[in-house]
Amino acid sequence: MKTILLCSTLIITSTFSFAGHTSGDQTGTLAMTLRNFKGVINEQVVDLSWATLMEAGVDYYEIQRSGDGMNFIDIDRIESEMTISTSDFQLNYQYADAHPLKGTSFYRVKVVGKDGSTNQTPIVEINNYATTGTRIYPTVIQSNTVFVESDSNLSEVKMEFFDLSGNKISETSWSAFNGRQTVQVSKAGSLPTGTYVARLTANGQNVKSQLVIVQNF
Repeated sequence: MKTILLCSTLIITSTFSFAGHTSGDQTGTLAMTLRNFKGVINEQVVDLSWATLMEAGVDYYEIQRSGDGMNFIDIDRIESEMTISTSDFQLNYQYADAHPLKGTSFYRVKVVGKDGSTNQTPIVEINNYATTGTRIYPTVIQSNTVFVESDSNLSEVKMEFFDLSGNKISETSWSAFNGRQTVQVSKAGSLPTGTYVARLTANGQNVKSQLVIVQNF
């Protein structure tokens, strides 16, 4: 039985469907329903899993990982289990990253169709920390502010927010940091509802990166 040492899990409980896309005027034939994409870290191994319903036209799944939530690299691929003789309505997939990044990392799966069309899953966030001395919270924001908390003595600290395209939204800096600070996500007014990246650095080194969700009602 596995012992869960450190675990940060994001489960996409809602089922979603998508059609693939290609560049130019081509129309992709990739169509499927993907559900329950999730990630956990057990004994320093990140386990990813997802299920597909009525899978058709998929060639393979590209496993992608990022240290900042914006710049992803391909780390492996899994071939589609659908064959001409497969009769299963639901297919289940798993992938184990035996060498995950230290600190916060992000995973997603790129779906590649036999015709070259592509799409991708939402992002899951994994925290691989020996200690939890630095926090950015809450992860769901409704008031344009977050709290940054650390029990370490940090210097030359920057708190930055980006959209998922990598565009910087705001930056707040301190020459020294210890304890808790309140930080505005946007200094130019409220942001559109969506997912953003918060990144805390000290002396030019990444301390913590995580996704935050802005909700406007």
